[in-house]
Parts: sequence; structure tokens; C-alpha cells
Amino acid sequence: MTKKNIIKGTLILIISGFIAKFLGLFFRLPIIYMIGEEGIGLYQLTYPIYTFLLGLSAGIPVAISKMVSQRAALSKYEDCRRIYRASMFVMFVIGTVSTLLLIVFANDLINYFSWSKDAYYSILGISFAPLFTCLLSVYRGYFQGFQNMNPSAVSQIIEQIGRVVVGVGLTYFLLPYGIGAAAGGAAFGATFGAFISLIFLMLLYKKYGKTYKYANNTFTPYRSIIKELILLAIPISLAHALGSIMSLIDSLTVPKLLKMSGYTESIATALYGQLTGKAFVLINVPLTMATALSQSTVPAISEVYTINNKKLLKRNMEMCFKLASILAFPCAAGLYTLARPIFYFVFQGMDDGWELLQILSIAVIFIIFSQVATSIINGIGKTFIPLISMIIGSIVKVLISFSLISIPSINIKGAAYGTLISYILISFINIYFVFKYTKTRINLFKSIVSPIACSIAMIFIVVIAYTRFYEYTLSINISTIFSILSGAAIYFVLLFITKTISLKDVLDLQKKKR
Repeated sequence: MTKKNIIKGTLILIISGFIAKFLGLFFRLPIIYMIGEEGIGLYQLTYPIYTFLLGLSAGIPVAISKMVSQRAALSKYEDCRRIYRASMFVMFVIGTVSTLLLIVFANDLINYFSWSKDAYYSILGISFAPLFTCLLSVYRGYFQGFQNMNPSAVSQIIEQIGRVVVGVGLTYFLLPYGIGAAAGGAAFGATFGAFISLIFLMLLYKKYGKTYKYANNTFTPYRSIIKELILLAIPISLAHALGSIMSLIDSLTVPKLLKMSGYTESIATALYGQLTGKAFVLINVPLTMATALSQSTVPAISEVYTINNKKLLKRNMEMCFKLASILAFPCAAGLYTLARPIFYFVFQGMDDGWELLQILSIAVIFIIFSQVATSIINGIGKTFIPLISMIIGSIVKVLISFSLISIPSINIKGAAYGTLISYILISFINIYFVFKYTKTRINLFKSIVSPIACSIAMIFIVVIAYTRFYEYTLSINISTIFSILSGAAIYFVLLFITKTISLKDVLDLQKKKR
């Protein structure tokens, strides 16, 4: 995979991710209006358990992508099909067990974590989502291994449409039965979205899967494939699970610590909703782009590392870090500078908690770099390194959360500071080992320094634009929209002026698309 392929694959997934996030606004905003911050808190309380269960199997699709790209580079196409079959069996078992755990132990989870009894409906609503998500992730990893990002992109959009239509609809119809039941209806939207996305990918594989060359050449036994799959996936899955644990830590500690500080259960849940249902939702927009880059990175690095092409490995790494910088710095700067107007615009006047967005906007930089570095490390097969860094980060997260949340003047912001500091540490550890094991160096100016300079210049334009638009319109919403658009336009112009991105790159990409 050349750098043009990396850009193309990343762009495809970024566009689909943005469409999915845009559609997600039609889910999030009506839900908040109907069930409020307390209801969204109930919805979010159970979500970390769902993501934790998925995190336990998250290494499988990454391992599939790596293994398929390796075999495809060596023209071992029969192995590719056997990898698909083996991983489908493994993920069906994991998904089924996860679903049964949520259904059978719903009440036990609520009692153990001291959650509101109304959280029961949210657990049931999301209970079948792990099974469907596990199965559809096999198809996504398989297609990505062949460097085909289109199925993943389209399936994301289909998944979000199903989530919006069913989630919002059920929330509306179940609202008369109480906030808990309505939050459960919102949670079921994720289950339905995963289900229809799975159906789409199954039909797509049936139609186009046979176009890949499955010659009866030398193949690897299923037992060896499953062993390799599991050995690759375990450290990746544990690292993802620890990432989910960082969210789970918040759901377990934040409400309890806030109540210990004197807040009522209702206010504590609402504050938790500000963190997870508002601030985290907004930083997930740039993180969607980072996820797209990470998904393109694994097969790109794995392929060139397999064939021992050091020159192309260096070029691909430079492109990955450059794209990470181009995405991370302007997003972080914009979210920090316009935190309150963005909160006011997105949540239509409900701007409580905007300070959390400022803290987490800084964390965006380090989360994106840690994700890209993790993908490079996974691509070269050193999958235990990200696991170790996540363990260290999780410990730091716990210590900071317990130290700061109970302080009345800090309260909920302590969880945000914990996230920031932990990811600073994780990103530095991962980046260090990237350069240690690949023994490469990147062009620091074009990869990092230039995007930082462009972002700083962009922020000056954004501040001026917002001030001027507000003077003329007296509208926070209009001023926010046009200042963001002005900043984005100026930023991309500056990227070309500083030659961070060249016209040749764009033209080459257009040729590749044709």
C-alpha cells in the first residue's frame, strides 16, 4: 500500500465517519431533549460495559486485517478465506457469550455498581449488540485486509441510520413509561443498527467475496490460523479492553465520588451525563478521523514490513504521522477556543459542562497520536507494547480520578484531567517504541511542526471571524458555524502554502480514484 492508498483509504473512512457522526446528531439531540441529562446519564452508564465486552474481542478484526494483508502480499489467497472462516467462528462464540452475560447478570451489575434501577432497561436494550457487532467486525477486518475500505464505510452509515430511526422512535414511544424505559429504547437503537449493518456486509460478501482469487495453492491448517489469530488478537484486545476500562472507571467512580462530595444522585448522574453524553460525544468527531487513519495504517504497515521494503515503510510512517498531525492540532485548537459556543450550538443552549470540552480537546492530540502509533506497532507485530502502555495509563487514570473528583472545586473535571494525563503518557510510550523497533526517522517539519504552525494561524482567524460575525448577527449559532468554516478554509490554504500538502498529492489521489 503506497501513501496514496493510505490517503485514499483514510479519506473514505473519514467521510463515512463524518456522515455517521452527522446522523448521530439526529440521535443524540432528540434523545437529550426527550429524556434530559439524567436520562442520557442512564443511557451512558451501561455503555462502558458494552464497549468493554467489545474491547475483549477488538483485536480480532485488527488481526484479521493484518493477517489478510500479509497473505495477499504473498499471493496466499486460500489462506485469506480460511482466516475469514476461522475468525467468524471465534467471534460468534465471543459475541454469544457477551450477549448472554448482559442478559443474565443485568441486575447483578446494577447492584454491584450501585447504579439506578432504571439502568436495567438500558442493559437489556443493548444486550444483543455485542453479538451482531462481533460478526460484522469480521467482515470489516477482512475487506480492510484487501485494502478495500468501501464496505466498512457504507456499513457505518447503514448502522447509524438504523440506530437513529429505531433508537429515537423507541425513546419517543416508551417515554410515557418512564425515563428508564425510554433510555432502554435509545440503547436498543445500537443493537438494531448493528444488525442491519451485519445483514448488508453478509450480502456484500456473498456477492463480491468470490471475486478474490482463491486458488487451491498451499494453505495453512485451521488450527494454526486460529492460534496465530488469537496470539495476535489477545494483546490488542486487552489493550482495547483497558481503553474501555478507562471509560468504565468513570462510570464506576464518578457518580460515587460525586455523591460522597455531597451531590444528590440526580445531580451526580447529570454531571456524568455532561462528561460522557456531551463532551466525549464532541471529541469523538475528530477521533472518528483518527480511527479511520488507524484502520488504514495497519494493512499499510503490515504489507511493506512483510516484504521488508524499508524505504516504503519510512514513507508510509511519515504519511501516517503527517495525517495525524493535520487532523489532531486544528481539531484540538478549534474545540478548545470555541468550546462554549460549540456546546451552545450543538446542544441548543444547554452549555453546562463546556469546560470539560476544553480539557478533553487537549487530550485529542495525544489520543490521536497514541492510536496511530499503536496501529504502526500492531502492523509490525509488536502487539504487547500498546497493552503495556494502556496498563500504565489506566493506573494513572484511576489515581488521578480518585484524587481530584472528590475535591468540590474540581469535581467532574477530575475525570477529564485523568483522561488527559493518562493519554499523554500512553502516546509518548507508544511513539518511543515505534521508532525503536522500526529504526526510522521522519521529516519532523512537514510531519508535525508545519501543521502546528498552520493551526496557530488558523485560531487567530477563527477568533477574529467569530467576533466579527457575532457583532453583525448577535447569533451564537451563526457565528459558530461561519467561524468554523472560515478556520477550516484558511487551514487548508495554509497547508498548501507551507507545502505540508502538495498539489501533486491531490492529483495523484484523483488519478488513483479513477
